[in-house]
Amino acid sequence: MPGLRLLLLVAALLAGALVAVVATLPVRHLDPLVESLSYGRVRLVDAQGSWWRGQARVVLLDGSPQARVERGLALPAALGWEIRLGRLLLGELAGVLKLPGHESPVAFEIRADGWSVGPGRVALARIDLSALGSPWNTIRPSASPVLGWEAVAWRRGQAAPSGRVTLELREVASAMTPVRPLGDYRVEIRAADAGAVVELTTQSGSLRLAGAGRWDPRSGLRMQAEAWGEGEDHARLQPLLALIGQRQGERTLIRIGG
Repeated sequence: MPGLRLLLLVAALLAGALVAVVATLPVRHLDPLVESLSYGRVRLVDAQGSWWRGQARVVLLDGSPQARVERGLALPAALGWEIRLGRLLLGELAGVLKLPGHESPVAFEIRADGWSVGPGRVALARIDLSALGSPWNTIRPSASPVLGWEAVAWRRGQAAPSGRVTLELREVASAMTPVRPLGDYRVEIRAADAGAVVELTTQSGSLRLAGAGRWDPRSGLRMQAEAWGEGEDHARLQPLLALIGQRQGERTLIRIGG
């Protein structure tokens, strides 16, 4: 039947054109999606390539209505990714992330019954954390971050994802004190319900920090911590301690996010 063959040919051409358009969709169209999913806290800039094979720099914002990309914390190296198009035909989104300073790509997948991300570790160059907004812009800190994580996964029926993420902040310094470095610190993040539990500990240094809190995508980080000085820098740290929180006895109480 010539008419049917013609209809099938037109349908095939239209399907091919649609696949071609989708496959070459510029990566810049992902930025509004990432912005929406992160409640305005994460943006993609300097994007190159397509949505399924590209790279972009990640910018972190404080989530406030007045936040601007040009004032955010831009990570110093680009994040790359590649989507396995064949898995899309199975109704799954899978691929690899190419992280700065990470030798091998990190695999990820999103399926109807859950998602998973392979283990990884990323060491970044020294960055200025004051771009994250309050209270960081008050003390103007800088650090060399090292982000590491176990395999993280969630399956339908689990209350929270499995796995753990750690953030090391090495050689932290502040423009508001001559004491350098202040110390090395470790933040441990464990998934809980729709957010995460956060714990802060001190690894070394004269400025001691200890605290705990919670993070969720909508409200961000809410945390309470204590700070105090030790050793020969104790007296020189008092002006900084007065800036970052409320004095209670020998320690300073810090509240982040209300």
